Amino acid sequence: MEELVRLKQTMLDITHELIAGCRFCTHISANPEDKTPVHCVKYSGCSIPVQVNAATCLSCQEYKRGGKLQERQPEAGG
Repeated sequence: MEELVRLKQTMLDITHELIAGCRFCTHISANPEDKTPVHCVKYSGCSIPVQVNAATCLSCQEYKRGGKLQERQPEAGG
């Protein structure tokens, strides 16, 4: 059981790293047992965020358009 909790926490940590640059995500819960840990304004359509699960958050791929991941990628050419 402890291994499952540790795995959930690792997945939540990875999700947090990925979406850190997303302009729509406003908060991620630190609780690995939370079913909808991500607070996102993209799916609400207004400035009040709705809670979504990590799969929904990652499937929109807005985090790829954010600044942090793009800064890490090497430039083509060169």
